[in-house]
Amino acid sequence: MRLLLLLSLSLGLAAPLQAHPGHDEETPPVAAALPRTEAHSEAFEIVAVLGPGGVLTLWLDRWADNAPVDGAVTLTIEGQEVAAQRQGIGLFVARHPALAQAGRRDIVFTVTAGEEMDLLTATLDVPTHPAVQGGGATLPGWLLGAPLQVGGGIALLLLGVLLGRGSVRRPLPPLVEEPASIQPAPSPQPALPRRAAALALSVTLAGVGAPARAETARPASAPAEAPRRLEDGAIFLPKASQRLLAIRTQVTEASEASAALRMVGTLVPDPNASGRVQPSQTGRLEPGDQGFPTLGQRVERGQVLAYVTPTYTAAERGGLIQNAAELDAQITILDARVRRLNSLRGTVAEREIQDAQAELAGARQRRTAIQPALSGREPLVAPVAGIVSTVRGAVGQLVDSAVTVFDIVDPSRLWVEALAFDRAAVERVTGATATLADGRVLELGFVGRGLTVRQQAIPMNFRVEAPPADAPIGASVLVTLRTARAVQGLVLPADAVVRSAEGPPVVFEHATAERFLPRQVRVQPLDGSRVVVTAGLEPGRRVVIQGAALIAQVR
Repeated sequence: MRLLLLLSLSLGLAAPLQAHPGHDEETPPVAAALPRTEAHSEAFEIVAVLGPGGVLTLWLDRWADNAPVDGAVTLTIEGQEVAAQRQGIGLFVARHPALAQAGRRDIVFTVTAGEEMDLLTATLDVPTHPAVQGGGATLPGWLLGAPLQVGGGIALLLLGVLLGRGSVRRPLPPLVEEPASIQPAPSPQPALPRRAAALALSVTLAGVGAPARAETARPASAPAEAPRRLEDGAIFLPKASQRLLAIRTQVTEASEASAALRMVGTLVPDPNASGRVQPSQTGRLEPGDQGFPTLGQRVERGQVLAYVTPTYTAAERGGLIQNAAELDAQITILDARVRRLNSLRGTVAEREIQDAQAELAGARQRRTAIQPALSGREPLVAPVAGIVSTVRGAVGQLVDSAVTVFDIVDPSRLWVEALAFDRAAVERVTGATATLADGRVLELGFVGRGLTVRQQAIPMNFRVEAPPADAPIGASVLVTLRTARAVQGLVLPADAVVRSAEGPPVVFEHATAERFLPRQVRVQPLDGSRVVVTAGLEPGRRVVIQGAALIAQVR
């Protein structure tokens, strides 16, 4: 009976530590947990967030592009002017006694940025909340009954210690009968009081210690709120997070743009400014006077890059030696004949002397032609001036006429080859761009298109107007072809359009200072860096053009 009474008492003392439904439950956090207000004009946008202790934090940005403004802000509260302290570019802090008192406050912001000046009006509702005087920090509701809970917890802790000491097991009595004068040892106490003490102690810790740990983990300094997605699908992004993510916007305007077509192309060298170095016969590679050229080396037209020493079999070399010997003998005979005829000039016909001289010259030319095959080397020269982009040879390597030893490319003259599957769209080309894998956009000039279909598509050639020095030759690029067909819509940067979780493309409208709405849109490519929104968005809206992909990740 005593144990049950103790258990009831411990549970009864611990019961006030638990929150009752409808009394001490905290409401779930809302999007704007801290009191705030905002105002804007055609030039500026300001957000004011009231923190602990009546400290008002101000963020000043441009209304059109959301860029921070480096200026000055003066507040007028209840007829008194307060100069906001500058904490950074577009970041200010203001203090006033009226901001620490509950009620509605009408505030006039005077913004000065260079030669620009504007007045913004707003209304701030200061809520009623218990505060620690002089500290500026609010106390949570559960801490109002802290003295009673702490006292009950200490009493339960002492009670648990006493019950634990009383429940220590004593040694069991011996199995033999003791004399009647010896009182039997008391039976061991059941473990129920110990469990009751442990239960009371756990209830005490759960009611007092846990909220204390949660409260100390929450920052109590400047306003710090996390971005979150609201129930209606909008995204709450505080100004502090916008500054961190460098969010920028653009006001949409209706315009007319050229319809575009996208296709895959390949970056290739200009055929008029590139060449391949190949031997004309089978032989063994030998380095030139300066050694083999290396990748990236600059060479000039006509420069000797390597030599090819012909290689023959024993039979082929024997035939060449025999032909050379016969030509040498023939040259000796013809030379003697020409000298004899010249000595008899006037007695023999002039035509006979000329025929002998021509026959001697032909024999000498044949002998000169076969001399490199016996002991000479074939020089491999650069056909154009440029950069060595490919080296497929080594000293002593055997090569034939089908092997390309070196590729020479002029990096300042590059082309793009693409295949267009829509014949009607390429009839009137007005411009084109190529997007590299790293996002760089190259302007292209249309060269021409072929008449022969390749892979059921029309081959097209474009000239790169200003190719970068590190352009990856042979890499695939995304070619955006502009045609003469016009399309109505809103022109935006391509980075403004992101894929939603459901799949369709969306843009984020900057509805208010800290509220972003996803809008499903239909877009068409314009060039490598811009798109045209044809449906889903109206003119005059602020749309995120930088950081949209980061906003889409907010959950």
